[in-house]
Amino acid sequence: MQELYRWLLLALVSLGVSAGWAPAQAATLLDRNLNKASFSLTPEANAPPEFGRCIKTTGGAYKDTRCTEAAGATEKSYEWYAAFGSSHPLEKVGFTNVLKEATTASLETVGGTTVTCKGESSTGEYTGNKKVGKVVITFSSCNAFGVSCNSEGAAEGTIVTYPLEGALGVEELAAEPVNYKIGESLYPVGHTGPFAKFSCVGLSVVITGAIISPVAPNSMKLAIQIKTKAAKGKQRPENFVGGPSEVLMTQNGELSPEQAGETLTTVQTNEEKVEINSVV
Repeated sequence: MQELYRWLLLALVSLGVSAGWAPAQAATLLDRNLNKASFSLTPEANAPPEFGRCIKTTGGAYKDTRCTEAAGATEKSYEWYAAFGSSHPLEKVGFTNVLKEATTASLETVGGTTVTCKGESSTGEYTGNKKVGKVVITFSSCNAFGVSCNSEGAAEGTIVTYPLEGALGVEELAAEPVNYKIGESLYPVGHTGPFAKFSCVGLSVVITGAIISPVAPNSMKLAIQIKTKAAKGKQRPENFVGGPSEVLMTQNGELSPEQAGETLTTVQTNEEKVEINSVV
């Protein structure tokens, strides 16, 4: 690692000569980028973001209700407790989701094929400090190609996903961790098998892959709004910082799979207040 550091430093210095960089400036830039890479490339490590609670207490390490600002000697009021493994873990781990009123959910491929649903609901649980699981999503009043679509055994117009799980990650870095943009991925359990299967009047549709939804960090709430964004079949974002691509793929009948993006605004209600902290 030390040899790699020296090589990168020499490269930065040589590249920066024309720009007037000093070796010390190059070293500072390198350290900053290495720290960012170290953070972003270890999403499962004991590092933020994570689920938990910021609770007012005597002698806490933080001075704000979000547990993002370290307290001085006379300011200690709040303490961060991780969702699992802390002295005050979550007591209720369940959550439900419902499509935001007066909106629709849609899945569009890069080729322009669109499935639209007028309803959505789901259930799930927090299963780790960065993990969710036991997620099953039900879409209702769904149609494509001008006809209704449904999963096998489901009512007309109803599409039900397979069990899903997911994890928190950083979708965009910033100068300070409090300003990082955070996302939550969802994918089939173990990253294997389909996301969902359904048919539209005999035409089989198989959805595979994963999806990342931006989530708001650093605020402990009972209910949050999650807005999944896509344009022309391209999800926003398509990966976490330093991570592999996490996108949905749609296969219609015997055609080749196409990338697809979901547009959805859902309201998630937790069984108790939960925060996603990007700093702790």
